[in-house]
Amino acid sequence: MGPEVQQLEARSQHLVLTIACCLLLSVTSTALGEKRNLTRVVYEFAVTSYCGTLDPEVEAGFRAELAALTERGGFDEEAARGLRIRGWVAADREWSNRGLGGFRAWCQSEGIAAASHFQAIARGSRQP
Repeated sequence: MGPEVQQLEARSQHLVLTIACCLLLSVTSTALGEKRNLTRVVYEFAVTSYCGTLDPEVEAGFRAELAALTERGGFDEEAARGLRIRGWVAADREWSNRGLGGFRAWCQSEGIAAASHFQAIARGSRQP
């Protein structure tokens, strides 16, 4: 192996470790009770759509959480709409940033976690 190949391999390993750390931090922050808001909930719902984990139970849980957060937040329709749009745009940007095949890790972490969260709400084992 030449020095160029070794450098490329070292960079690839560094990139993989960096991505793994970022994923761990994102999962940990959510697990530690990151405050859920309309933008985050819509982002997660969009992720389920992009990742193919969207089903009727996910949609039911999403709708229940969206309604609960909208009511608790006291948002008027325009404010709620703006926050929802931010969530869709954030998910779309994230999808675009993943590149060809890069979405797989995103779907394995955020896509599955979001689907499980919404399904738990739909089943009544988690409060919205």
